[in-house]
Amino acid sequence: MKRFGWLVLLLLLMAGCVPNPVDYVAEKAIQTGVEKALHRVLPQNELPFSDDFESYPVGAILTQANPESYRLWGDCDGRLDYAFVVETVGPEGRSEKAAAVEYPCGGGGGLHALTTGAEGWRDYRAEVSFRTKDDQWWVYLNINGNGAHAYVLEVYGTSATLYKQIGKERTVVARRDVSGPRADDAWHTLVAEARSDGVRVTVDGEVFADYTDGDPAFSHGGFGIQASRYGRRMLISRWSFAPLP
Repeated sequence: MKRFGWLVLLLLLMAGCVPNPVDYVAEKAIQTGVEKALHRVLPQNELPFSDDFESYPVGAILTQANPESYRLWGDCDGRLDYAFVVETVGPEGRSEKAAAVEYPCGGGGGLHALTTGAEGWRDYRAEVSFRTKDDQWWVYLNINGNGAHAYVLEVYGTSATLYKQIGKERTVVARRDVSGPRADDAWHTLVAEARSDGVRVTVDGEVFADYTDGDPAFSHGGFGIQASRYGRRMLISRWSFAPLP
């Protein structure tokens, strides 16, 4: 019996030496200067905000190069390196830098977004110059509650579907037919109005979503964008955010 007691004590001591998986991931993230995406979805930066990504070296990981302005919101094995700076031919036909938001996992439709903004962002306008070869991509608006709530726009084929997301649950609130996902690898302009009472999103002037809702849980928060096919990218030449008039 005494020998059994020593064995139990030894097992308890060994268990105490095994790191908690969450603590371990957080520690590894701290070592790289980045918090795990699901620990903090938004960086809490202020309006107005804009970035053309020219100030970063090619290959820079955005969450490391500018943690005050960027976070990653995702669930792909804790990876933190799928938003980085590349050199490309920009909308004006000149060489420039852009943010590449790459989908890092197999399958499609998961959560792997580059986010910016803060809980306090309210009634703001986003303008994004983007290009992609992906036939499915996502836009997130009024992200708040550390990712507990968000409007989610899925663009897939000739359908644009708007969801209200609570935790991991998504409920369709609006859907419309559109001329296509703009998966032609050409530059396009996305304009989003994230209001206290709903959202409106256009691409090259075509309305993809226009929804009014007085739900206070969805009245404020940050912004995110992502591709949804393995290895595909959303390239962002520049984006800007400013309060609505």
